[in-house]
Amino acid sequence: MALERTLFIVKPDAVRRNLIGRILASVEERGFRVAEARLARLTREEAQTFYAEHQGKPFFTDLVEYMTSGAVMLTCLEAENAVAGLREAVGATDPAQSAPGTLRKLFGESKQMNSVHASDSQASAEREVKFFFGLAALSR
Repeated sequence: MALERTLFIVKPDAVRRNLIGRILASVEERGFRVAEARLARLTREEAQTFYAEHQGKPFFTDLVEYMTSGAVMLTCLEAENAVAGLREAVGATDPAQSAPGTLRKLFGESKQMNSVHASDSQASAEREVKFFFGLAALSR
């Protein structure tokens, strides 16, 4: 299998609770390598652009507010089958519905404050990594 890269974000609720290290350690223990990372505070425009596919949905405004409410840890992870593997490690959007041991079950507080974001497809991963880290981050 070829290595893939995918976007992983430690969201504001987890950053506020000082969980960046624990969450990244958990991801690394599952076989992912951090290829790129930076702490950032998203602007309203960045959040609106990043989540544009959700524009017009009832939760869009709250999502943008939440994602701009504090710092996030933007991370480009690399592994074999990274997109599917990370989605499995992250768990369901709602921590209450996530399988035991998944990141959202371990660290999430609610459906919105679920601590982490992971790209949901290879196409999304490419778009999202490029959005935050540029085209060069997609190459190995």
